[in-house]
Amino acid sequence: MRETFRTHMGWLHSWIGFLGGLVLTAIFATGTLAVFDKEITQWMQPEVVLKAKSVTATPVALHHAAETMQAEQQQGRFAFITLPSWRDPVIRVLHYDGHEFIGPVLDPIDGHLFPARQTAGGQFFFDFHFALRSGPVLGCTIVTILGICLLVAIGSGIAIQIKAMWPDLIVFRPFGARPRAWLDAHLITGVLFLPFLIMITYTGTAIRARGILPPHPLLVAQHTEQPAQKADDRPKGGRKATAQQTDLPPPPLAPLIAEAKERLQTDKCELILFSKTEVRIFRSDEASLFLSRDMVSFSRADGHYLGTHIQKGAAAKTTQLIHGLHYARFSTRLLLWLYFVSGFACTVLMASGLVLFLIKRRKNAGNRIMFRLAEGLTLATFIGLPISIMGLFWANRLLPVNMPERLSAETDVFFALWALSCLHGVLFSMLKKPLIGWQLQITALAIMAMGVPVLDICSQTHSWLHDATRYYVLDILAFLLGISALFSLTILKRRSV
Repeated sequence: MRETFRTHMGWLHSWIGFLGGLVLTAIFATGTLAVFDKEITQWMQPEVVLKAKSVTATPVALHHAAETMQAEQQQGRFAFITLPSWRDPVIRVLHYDGHEFIGPVLDPIDGHLFPARQTAGGQFFFDFHFALRSGPVLGCTIVTILGICLLVAIGSGIAIQIKAMWPDLIVFRPFGARPRAWLDAHLITGVLFLPFLIMITYTGTAIRARGILPPHPLLVAQHTEQPAQKADDRPKGGRKATAQQTDLPPPPLAPLIAEAKERLQTDKCELILFSKTEVRIFRSDEASLFLSRDMVSFSRADGHYLGTHIQKGAAAKTTQLIHGLHYARFSTRLLLWLYFVSGFACTVLMASGLVLFLIKRRKNAGNRIMFRLAEGLTLATFIGLPISIMGLFWANRLLPVNMPERLSAETDVFFALWALSCLHGVLFSMLKKPLIGWQLQITALAIMAMGVPVLDICSQTHSWLHDATRYYVLDILAFLLGISALFSLTILKRRSV
């Protein structure tokens, strides 16, 4: 009975893990990069000079930001302002273009505009992780369903390995026989990072669960009541008066921010939204583990206080905790790196599972078309995705700064390289030469990854003497990826002899 149960769990783990893993590997890889989305954006906009790690926006800078926001709104964009933070010490006036939040960048001291190039930045990886760049309905629904599948795969994996979990954990054989080495990598990452994997999968699925499940009245968040507007405060003339207020310049923001901090009892505010009649200032996501949308509302006409909105209740606090744990915006630098390393380990877990699936079935099904197709898709996921990510960084440095539709061109390079990798992998697999396909793509990955720091130096887009940490870190990580690819290529050629 027990062996029958383990057999069924093994089948469930293998097939759900492989079919879902082809996409989940990409979701976890881009999610891992999205941990440092702000820093990646800064690398991809070298024209933006970061003068300090933490700075408070001056009234002059806030005035220029408000003017820029109003100009954006007059062009039909729903623009808002993000205030400086320790991770991103600049003022940004952003709008949503359907995939990313993009817009002008201002100096927090004097408010001058940086001539920053158009780029999706780290927001590209966040959007891919969150919605597969397929929109908030279709994309998020697919990601949520895959999250449920991953929870099933985790449960079935624990069921089939629970007895041998400890012996396999303490014996790691990276240079052993190929199936054993891949299995060890799969088990060690799965066991050591199991708490993180369960937490990040559950919270990510729960965040979007309302998109596929009907809402329950008990889960509706409770709010403090907003003071009702007096008759004299309401816009007169119906729609006509409201339309006239669209062009109203916002009041001075510095005193409003100070009052919002006092009313929210926090020292950090980060987001400012503007409607036709209100200015809403939100508590910073970095202020607490509980990621809330607590805010203070002011009149856009004269800046007088309208009300405070604070989410209360057990359900609201639980939701805030789930969001806070998944997005990790409360984190210190150390915790961000722990999230990054854990996310990378989970990516390795899924990628190694794809390879194990193929190894176990190659002897009996190696000549079938579906197997060859699966191997080609695995190659595109395992190696093609990193190649396309490196291609995105190459495009950021090589494309002209003032090129029209530059943002779209960067993302087009990413998907074009990924599509070519997929076609290349499937072609060589169908020709029964998968090993050559793996060697060629790993070689391409090594060249492109090690070329990122070289290209960064040769492009001369920034100074290496001032605030160069953001460039060193990404360049070093890319170079290490290239070295790892060369090492893997050496092992692959040695075993093919």
